[in-house]
Amino acid sequence: MKIRELIYQTGLRSLRLFWSMNGVRRITAFGERFLVTPNTIFPSYRKFPLPKGSCLSEMVRYTDFVQLHSLCNLVTELEKPTIIDIGAYHGAYAIILGKIAQRKGGKVIAVEPISESYSVMLKNIILNGLSNTVICEQVAILDRPGHLNMELKGVESKLSGKQNGNCCSVAVVTLEQLLQKYDVRKVDLLIIDVEGAELPVLRSFPWQSASVGRIFCELHPYAWKDFGYDGEGMRVFLLEHKYRCIDMYLNEHTTFWNEGYIGPTEFIRA
Repeated sequence: MKIRELIYQTGLRSLRLFWSMNGVRRITAFGERFLVTPNTIFPSYRKFPLPKGSCLSEMVRYTDFVQLHSLCNLVTELEKPTIIDIGAYHGAYAIILGKIAQRKGGKVIAVEPISESYSVMLKNIILNGLSNTVICEQVAILDRPGHLNMELKGVESKLSGKQNGNCCSVAVVTLEQLLQKYDVRKVDLLIIDVEGAELPVLRSFPWQSASVGRIFCELHPYAWKDFGYDGEGMRVFLLEHKYRCIDMYLNEHTTFWNEGYIGPTEFIRA
Protein backbone atom coordinates (compact mmCIF):
# COMPACT_ATOMS: atom_id res chain seq x y z
CA MET A 1 0.00 0.00 0.00
CA LYS A 2 1.32 3.43 -0.94
CA ILE A 3 2.24 5.80 1.89
CA ARG A 4 -0.44 8.31 0.89
CA GLU A 5 -3.12 5.63 0.84
CA LEU A 6 -1.88 4.27 4.18
CA ILE A 7 -2.17 7.73 5.76
CA TYR A 8 -5.67 8.13 4.33
CA GLN A 9 -6.84 4.73 5.60
CA THR A 10 -5.32 5.39 9.05
CA GLY A 11 -7.10 8.75 9.23
CA LEU A 12 -10.36 7.15 8.12
CA ARG A 13 -10.11 4.48 10.83
CA SER A 14 -9.49 7.21 13.40
CA LEU A 15 -12.58 9.06 12.22
CA ARG A 16 -14.69 5.93 12.40
CA LEU A 17 -13.49 5.30 15.96
CA PHE A 18 -14.37 8.89 16.89
CA TRP A 19 -17.84 8.57 15.33
CA SER A 20 -18.39 5.30 17.18
CA MET A 21 -17.36 6.81 20.53
CA ASN A 22 -19.51 9.87 19.90
CA GLY A 23 -22.51 7.77 18.85
CA VAL A 24 -23.26 9.99 15.86
CA ARG A 25 -21.62 11.35 12.74
CA ARG A 26 -22.08 14.97 11.61
CA ILE A 27 -22.08 15.83 7.91
CA THR A 28 -22.45 19.18 6.15
CA ALA A 29 -23.56 19.05 2.51
CA PHE A 30 -25.67 21.17 0.17
CA GLY A 31 -26.05 23.89 2.79
CA GLU A 32 -27.58 21.55 5.37
CA ARG A 33 -26.26 19.77 8.46
CA PHE A 34 -27.08 16.08 8.83
CA LEU A 35 -26.77 13.62 11.72
CA VAL A 36 -26.30 9.96 10.84
CA THR A 37 -25.31 6.82 12.71
CA PRO A 38 -21.57 6.01 12.75
CA ASN A 39 -22.06 3.04 10.40
CA THR A 40 -24.13 4.96 7.80
CA ILE A 41 -22.75 4.70 4.27
CA PHE A 42 -22.87 8.26 2.94
CA PRO A 43 -21.57 9.42 -0.51
CA SER A 44 -17.97 10.43 0.07
CA TYR A 45 -15.09 10.83 -2.36
CA ARG A 46 -11.70 11.91 -1.10
CA LYS A 47 -10.81 13.99 -4.18
CA PHE A 48 -14.37 14.97 -5.05
CA PRO A 49 -16.19 16.08 -1.87
CA LEU A 50 -19.82 17.05 -1.72
CA PRO A 51 -20.32 20.83 -1.68
CA LYS A 52 -20.82 22.31 1.78
CA GLY A 53 -22.75 25.24 0.39
CA SER A 54 -26.07 25.10 -1.47
CA CYS A 55 -26.78 22.73 -4.34
CA LEU A 56 -25.82 25.51 -6.75
CA SER A 57 -22.66 26.60 -4.92
CA GLU A 58 -20.50 24.16 -6.84
CA MET A 59 -22.61 24.01 -10.00
CA VAL A 60 -19.82 24.89 -12.44
CA ARG A 61 -17.43 22.34 -11.01
CA TYR A 62 -19.93 19.53 -10.80
CA THR A 63 -21.73 20.02 -14.10
CA ASP A 64 -18.40 20.39 -15.91
CA PHE A 65 -17.38 17.01 -14.49
CA VAL A 66 -20.66 15.41 -15.55
CA GLN A 67 -20.27 16.90 -19.02
CA LEU A 68 -16.69 15.66 -19.33
CA HIS A 69 -17.71 12.11 -18.41
CA SER A 70 -20.54 12.26 -20.96
CA LEU A 71 -18.23 13.53 -23.69
CA CYS A 72 -15.62 10.84 -23.03
CA ASN A 73 -18.26 8.11 -23.17
CA LEU A 74 -19.70 9.54 -26.37
CA VAL A 75 -16.39 9.86 -28.22
CA THR A 76 -15.38 6.34 -27.19
CA GLU A 77 -18.43 5.02 -29.05
CA LEU A 78 -17.68 6.91 -32.29
CA GLU A 79 -15.56 5.77 -35.24
CA LYS A 80 -13.24 8.41 -36.74
CA PRO A 81 -15.00 11.21 -34.86
CA THR A 82 -14.81 14.82 -35.96
CA ILE A 83 -14.96 17.09 -32.91
CA ILE A 84 -15.18 20.90 -32.87
CA ASP A 85 -14.23 22.50 -29.55
CA ILE A 86 -15.07 26.22 -29.52
CA GLY A 87 -13.66 28.16 -26.59
CA ALA A 88 -10.95 25.58 -25.94
CA TYR A 89 -8.92 27.85 -23.60
CA HIS A 90 -5.83 25.83 -22.50
CA GLY A 91 -7.00 22.71 -24.31
CA ALA A 92 -8.06 20.47 -21.41
CA TYR A 93 -11.01 19.02 -23.35
CA ALA A 94 -8.97 18.99 -26.55
CA ILE A 95 -6.26 16.74 -25.11
CA ILE A 96 -8.63 14.45 -23.18
CA LEU A 97 -10.94 13.92 -26.15
CA GLY A 98 -7.99 14.12 -28.53
CA LYS A 99 -6.40 11.03 -26.96
CA ILE A 100 -9.59 9.08 -27.57
CA ALA A 101 -10.00 10.50 -31.09
CA GLN A 102 -6.39 9.60 -31.87
CA ARG A 103 -7.04 5.95 -31.06
CA LYS A 104 -10.25 6.04 -33.13
CA GLY A 105 -8.66 7.68 -36.16
CA GLY A 106 -10.56 10.93 -35.66
CA LYS A 107 -9.67 14.60 -35.25
CA VAL A 108 -10.37 17.60 -33.06
CA ILE A 109 -10.50 21.21 -34.23
CA ALA A 110 -9.83 23.33 -31.13
CA VAL A 111 -10.68 27.02 -31.37
CA GLU A 112 -9.16 29.60 -29.00
CA PRO A 113 -8.77 33.29 -29.96
CA ILE A 114 -6.56 34.66 -27.15
CA SER A 115 -2.83 34.50 -27.92
CA GLU A 116 -1.68 33.54 -24.43
CA SER A 117 -4.30 30.80 -24.01
CA TYR A 118 -3.71 29.58 -27.55
CA SER A 119 0.03 29.28 -26.86
CA VAL A 120 -0.61 27.21 -23.73
CA MET A 121 -3.01 24.98 -25.67
CA LEU A 122 -0.44 24.40 -28.42
CA LYS A 123 2.18 23.34 -25.88
CA ASN A 124 -0.29 20.95 -24.26
CA ILE A 125 -1.12 19.43 -27.63
CA ILE A 126 2.57 18.86 -28.35
CA LEU A 127 3.32 17.50 -24.88
CA ASN A 128 0.65 14.85 -25.36
CA GLY A 129 1.71 13.81 -28.85
CA LEU A 130 -1.50 15.05 -30.45
CA SER A 131 -0.16 17.38 -33.14
CA ASN A 132 -1.50 15.09 -35.90
CA THR A 133 -4.91 14.74 -34.26
CA VAL A 134 -5.78 18.15 -32.77
CA ILE A 135 -5.90 21.12 -35.15
CA CYS A 136 -5.61 24.47 -33.37
CA GLU A 137 -7.23 27.65 -34.70
CA GLN A 138 -6.53 31.06 -33.18
CA VAL A 139 -9.86 32.70 -34.03
CA ALA A 140 -13.20 33.50 -32.43
CA ILE A 141 -16.48 32.20 -33.86
CA LEU A 142 -19.52 34.41 -34.54
CA ASP A 143 -22.16 34.77 -37.25
CA ARG A 144 -20.21 37.62 -38.87
CA PRO A 145 -16.49 37.53 -39.75
CA GLY A 146 -14.11 40.38 -38.98
CA HIS A 147 -12.22 41.55 -35.90
CA LEU A 148 -13.50 42.26 -32.38
CA ASN A 149 -12.08 43.02 -28.96
CA MET A 150 -11.78 40.26 -26.41
CA GLU A 151 -12.23 41.25 -22.79
CA LEU A 152 -9.55 39.36 -20.85
CA LYS A 153 -10.86 37.63 -17.71
CA GLY A 154 -8.99 34.33 -17.68
CA VAL A 155 -11.29 31.38 -18.25
CA GLU A 156 -14.26 33.80 -18.44
CA SER A 157 -12.78 35.98 -21.21
CA LYS A 158 -15.36 37.02 -23.78
CA LEU A 159 -15.88 39.05 -26.93
CA SER A 160 -16.74 42.63 -26.10
CA GLY A 161 -17.25 46.05 -27.62
CA LYS A 162 -15.17 47.61 -24.85
CA GLN A 163 -11.81 49.18 -25.56
CA ASN A 164 -9.50 49.37 -22.60
CA GLY A 165 -6.14 48.10 -21.39
CA ASN A 166 -7.60 44.73 -20.51
CA CYS A 167 -8.71 43.87 -24.03
CA CYS A 168 -7.09 42.49 -27.15
CA SER A 169 -8.18 42.36 -30.78
CA VAL A 170 -9.00 38.92 -32.22
CA ALA A 171 -9.92 37.60 -35.64
CA VAL A 172 -13.50 36.36 -36.07
CA VAL A 173 -14.77 33.76 -38.56
CA THR A 174 -18.02 31.84 -38.92
CA LEU A 175 -18.41 28.14 -38.29
CA GLU A 176 -19.27 27.79 -41.95
CA GLN A 177 -15.89 29.27 -42.93
CA LEU A 178 -14.07 27.03 -40.46
CA LEU A 179 -15.73 23.87 -41.77
CA GLN A 180 -15.06 24.88 -45.37
CA LYS A 181 -11.37 25.40 -44.59
CA TYR A 182 -11.02 21.77 -43.48
CA ASP A 183 -13.63 20.34 -45.85
CA VAL A 184 -15.81 19.14 -42.97
CA ARG A 185 -19.37 18.27 -43.86
CA LYS A 186 -20.22 16.13 -40.86
CA VAL A 187 -19.49 17.13 -37.26
CA ASP A 188 -19.94 14.31 -34.78
CA LEU A 189 -19.56 16.47 -31.69
CA LEU A 190 -19.80 20.24 -31.31
CA ILE A 191 -18.70 21.75 -27.98
CA ILE A 192 -19.45 25.44 -27.33
CA ASP A 193 -18.23 27.44 -24.33
CA VAL A 194 -18.15 31.09 -25.35
CA GLU A 195 -19.35 33.12 -22.35
CA GLY A 196 -22.59 34.43 -23.81
CA ALA A 197 -21.99 34.24 -27.58
CA GLU A 198 -23.79 30.90 -27.85
CA LEU A 199 -26.54 31.93 -30.27
CA PRO A 200 -24.26 33.80 -32.74
CA VAL A 201 -22.02 30.71 -32.83
CA LEU A 202 -24.98 28.40 -33.46
CA ARG A 203 -26.35 30.69 -36.16
CA SER A 204 -23.00 30.56 -37.96
CA PHE A 205 -23.22 26.79 -38.49
CA PRO A 206 -24.03 25.86 -42.13
CA TRP A 207 -27.24 24.02 -41.29
CA GLN A 208 -28.19 23.50 -44.94
CA SER A 209 -24.89 22.02 -46.13
CA ALA A 210 -23.43 20.24 -43.09
CA SER A 211 -24.71 17.96 -40.36
CA VAL A 212 -23.99 17.83 -36.65
CA GLY A 213 -24.43 14.83 -34.40
CA ARG A 214 -24.32 15.99 -30.77
CA ILE A 215 -24.14 19.53 -29.39
CA PHE A 216 -22.90 20.32 -25.89
CA CYS A 217 -23.36 24.02 -25.22
CA GLU A 218 -22.66 25.94 -22.01
CA LEU A 219 -25.35 28.60 -21.50
CA HIS A 220 -24.72 32.03 -19.93
CA PRO A 221 -28.09 33.89 -20.09
CA TYR A 222 -26.76 36.79 -17.98
CA ALA A 223 -24.38 37.68 -20.85
CA TRP A 224 -26.74 37.22 -23.80
CA LYS A 225 -27.75 40.87 -23.88
CA ASP A 226 -24.11 41.76 -24.62
CA PHE A 227 -24.52 39.94 -27.93
CA GLY A 228 -27.90 41.41 -28.87
CA TYR A 229 -30.28 38.59 -28.04
CA ASP A 230 -32.30 37.23 -25.15
CA GLY A 231 -33.98 34.08 -23.91
CA GLU A 232 -36.75 34.35 -26.49
CA GLY A 233 -34.17 34.32 -29.28
CA MET A 234 -32.62 31.13 -27.91
CA ARG A 235 -36.05 29.52 -27.44
CA VAL A 236 -37.06 30.28 -31.02
CA PHE A 237 -33.75 28.97 -32.39
CA LEU A 238 -34.11 25.66 -30.56
CA LEU A 239 -37.73 25.35 -31.69
CA GLU A 240 -36.88 26.07 -35.34
CA HIS A 241 -34.05 23.54 -35.35
CA LYS A 242 -36.08 20.95 -33.41
CA TYR A 243 -33.81 20.74 -30.39
CA ARG A 244 -34.56 20.15 -26.73
CA CYS A 245 -32.19 21.69 -24.17
CA ILE A 246 -31.25 19.39 -21.26
CA ASP A 247 -28.80 20.47 -18.54
CA MET A 248 -26.41 18.20 -16.65
CA TYR A 249 -28.98 17.71 -13.88
CA LEU A 250 -31.45 16.40 -16.50
CA ASN A 251 -33.64 19.51 -16.24
CA GLU A 252 -35.22 20.52 -19.53
CA HIS A 253 -35.18 24.24 -20.42
CA THR A 254 -38.07 25.23 -22.69
CA THR A 255 -37.99 28.92 -21.79
CA PHE A 256 -35.14 31.18 -20.71
CA TRP A 257 -36.80 33.93 -18.72
CA ASN A 258 -34.25 33.66 -15.90
CA GLU A 259 -30.94 35.40 -16.62
CA GLY A 260 -29.02 33.27 -14.13
CA TYR A 261 -26.26 30.85 -15.07
CA ILE A 262 -27.42 27.54 -16.53
CA GLY A 263 -24.10 25.92 -17.37
CA PRO A 264 -23.36 22.92 -19.59
CA THR A 265 -26.32 21.58 -21.54
CA GLU A 266 -26.90 19.15 -24.34
CA PHE A 267 -29.13 19.95 -27.30
CA ILE A 268 -31.08 16.80 -28.13
CA ARG A 269 -33.15 16.35 -31.25
CA ALA A 270 -36.84 16.61 -30.40
